[in-house]
Amino acid sequence: MYQAPEDLGLRLTLSLLPAKVHDLIRNGNRGEYPNRPEASEAVCAAMFQAGYVVAEVWIVMTDPANGISEGFFEEDGERAETHLEQSISEDLKVAELGEDGNGQR
Repeated sequence: MYQAPEDLGLRLTLSLLPAKVHDLIRNGNRGEYPNRPEASEAVCAAMFQAGYVVAEVWIVMTDPANGISEGFFEEDGERAETHLEQSISEDLKVAELGEDGNGQR
């Protein structure tokens, strides 16, 4: 059963993110990106670049109050978790290596 982060005593602030990313998180992709996976990738990348950790990205991407989580909730439970875990891991790797994937920005 889903529990909101606040119900678990967690309060995530998104103040380190630009307004454009806030909007994307809250409203989901409204045409800014060709598809939802690219929009999700943009959110993850922005969060990692701002210094957020995997658990914080996971909270944002799985909170049903956030429009960006639509894709997560359209998939089956375990499959959705596996897919999101893979996506976040890939986005973290890119963030750690730099924009070109070779440690160069």
